[in-house]
Amino acid sequence: MIEIDSTKCTKCGFCFEVCPNYVLALGKDQEIQVRYPEQCCICGHCVAICPENALIHKEMLAGKFEDLPITEIPPENMRNLLLSRRSIRVFKEKLLSKDLIERLIEVGIHAGSSSNGQTENFIVIQDRKVLSELEKMVIEVLWNKGLKYLGNKVGQKLAKTNLGDEMLRQAIPYHHIIENRRQNNELAGMIFRNAPVVMVIHGLRTNFMAHANCSIAIRNMEIMAKTMGLGTCWVGFLSAAAHLVKNKIERYLEIPDDHCIYGAIMVGYPKFEYRKIIPRKKREVRWI
Repeated sequence: MIEIDSTKCTKCGFCFEVCPNYVLALGKDQEIQVRYPEQCCICGHCVAICPENALIHKEMLAGKFEDLPITEIPPENMRNLLLSRRSIRVFKEKLLSKDLIERLIEVGIHAGSSSNGQTENFIVIQDRKVLSELEKMVIEVLWNKGLKYLGNKVGQKLAKTNLGDEMLRQAIPYHHIIENRRQNNELAGMIFRNAPVVMVIHGLRTNFMAHANCSIAIRNMEIMAKTMGLGTCWVGFLSAAAHLVKNKIERYLEIPDDHCIYGAIMVGYPKFEYRKIIPRKKREVRWI
């Protein structure tokens, strides 16, 4: 699987040092040895780090690697970008090109994943009928699986046992939102906010890190979208509904049985632009 071209290798040892699974070893005179090839997770770090292209990986051909330009992003610029990100729920009536969507998916695919599994997949939904039907399903599940009981003290007391004080506090307003919008015949658009695109991320049920993997992919896409003049917002309602009723939404979206939904975002051109960084409450930070 892995070979070292001795005519190119300078014995710098970079590949040995960056290998996460201890595949490589240093022999006599700093010679690189492939000691445990069966431990390789095919992350590509060894190929990417080699300055002389001396390492040959049969599963990661060097010709498929893209040269990375040497650039530095000033920390202050990065800070401002991260702190300026907002959840966008009001979009222009403007469609996204396929090229823009594919650029978002590219950075999502390149997000880190546990043990380099890369088992997360993406669904891009633009069909208005599908989004409308999916929205109805999400509202129905959330309402019938708990929110409808939070309109009185008895229901809130029972829910508190499972949710705790903080999550109950967050959930109660959604009972009133759904109830009031249903009475006013305004449920349409409540979940996806009429966004032109909704992207669903799903991963292996058996991977205990799948939720984190999908979240990291979404975060990559969120930040990339901001630089492209796009706005995003997590669709937590969809993820919650998929969790509450196993397979209902997954089957509607034709997601494989061994996968489940771990995240979703709406994407579009923001109608408004925020000019200020919103302050956050202080959190506990422990130094050990």
